[in-house]
Parts: sequence; C-alpha cells; structure tokens
Amino acid sequence: MVDKSGRCVYIHNNMKKERNFGSMEDCVCSNLRAVTRAVTQFFDMEVRQHGIRPTQTPILGALQAKDGWGMAELSEWLGMERTTLLRNLRPLQRDGLVRAKGGGRGGHVELEITEKGRGALARLLPAWRSAQDKVVAILGKERWSAIVSDLEDVATKLKGQ
Repeated sequence: MVDKSGRCVYIHNNMKKERNFGSMEDCVCSNLRAVTRAVTQFFDMEVRQHGIRPTQTPILGALQAKDGWGMAELSEWLGMERTTLLRNLRPLQRDGLVRAKGGGRGGHVELEITEKGRGALARLLPAWRSAQDKVVAILGKERWSAIVSDLEDVATKLKGQ
C-alpha cells in the first residue's frame, strides 16, 4: 500500500483465516502431512551431517532407552508401520548402529543399539536439541505441549474407531 506521500506502508493483517473444513484446502490429513514434511526437512538439515535421518533418531533413542525391543513392540511404540520401521532400520544395521537377533520365517526379532550406535546418537544429540529448541521456540512450550496432548487424544480416539 502507498500512503499520500508516496512512501510504502506495510500493513500486517493479524487476522486468522477462517477455515472451511468442508474444503480440500483445509483437509486435516493433507495439512498435517505438509507440516510434518516441513518439520522433517528442517530437522534433516540440522542433523544430516551425522548421517542419521530424523526418522531414524527416535528408533536409536528408543533402543538406547530400553534393551530388547521386539520388532512388533518397537513398531507399535513408535507408531510406525512395520515396513517403515524396516526401511529405516536397514541403513542403521548396514552402518553397524543397530543389531538384530533372531528372525527367520515368522521368528521373533530382537533389536539392540550397538556401541557405535550409542556414539553416533551422542554426537547427533546437540544438533537434534538445537532443531528441537528452534521449533519449540517458534510454537511456544505451552502451546506445543497442548498440541502434542491434543494430537495424542485424537490418535487414541481414531484408533478406537
């Protein structure tokens, strides 16, 4: 906008857009996926120099926190499809960060983090914390806490459908 003197004047409209939840533009699923892609890309930029993807970080964290995860148990705990878990585990196993015991056709597979994996996770942690702190600062701690609680409630209710 230009005022009478010919100078540019910027007006920031702080009004939130009214949502039409019947439109594809406001689809809950596509909007959540777009946001998670943006957050994943941001975390990836922050941690990529460590050779571990943001989708692999919670796997290593879970394996470090508890010994003897079964594949099905870890998949359920992370809320990750088994095929997605396998796709993320393969490079971790290849690089010697995670070890799988057992298996075979229909056999129980037990997963564990290796010492090399513990070291990699320790080196990654400062970059992960930096990314985490930046995103939480943008949202605000209280707001993020409320969002997580609300999303957990939604997930629980949808699983019961």
